[in-house]
Amino acid sequence: MLKKFQNLFTLYKIIKSRGNQPLIRHSRKQLIDFILCKNDLNKKSFLQAMIYWFNMLKGLDVIVWRLETFGFLYSPIQGDEDKIKLNQYL
Repeated sequence: MLKKFQNLFTLYKIIKSRGNQPLIRHSRKQLIDFILCKNDLNKKSFLQAMIYWFNMLKGLDVIVWRLETFGFLYSPIQGDEDKIKLNQYL
């Protein structure tokens, strides 16, 4: 249980340092729907969604990978030009 809270704190630090803030501000509703599992692929009630994410905190790498895939986190190897190019259509 302590490991999950450590991973939550680590996830917060990762989002703070590598978060794609322009995309997060632009698609806030999409991110909230992703977190609350309200999309068609993974529809869950609020309680089920919280349990799902709490269990996902066992392995932080999967959550980080999913956030990188959807563009909410920058990859650690991306440069400044890549970041600008990624957000040019917002």
